[in-house]
Amino acid sequence: MPRQCAICGKTYSRTIKRSHSMRASIVRLKPNLQYSVFNGKRVKACTRCIKSKSKTK
Repeated sequence: MPRQCAICGKTYSRTIKRSHSMRASIVRLKPNLQYSVFNGKRVKACTRCIKSKSKTK
């Protein structure tokens, strides 16, 4: 199962990390996924989705 939000579909993003000598290395920024219960099912959701769903209740 990929690291992907079950609600919004957010996945990793790529960026360039620069060292002091300006050497470039590509890093992956992973989403903050947590297990949560939505509609009676346990799913991996990002914290932004969990926060917005708790406000709508």
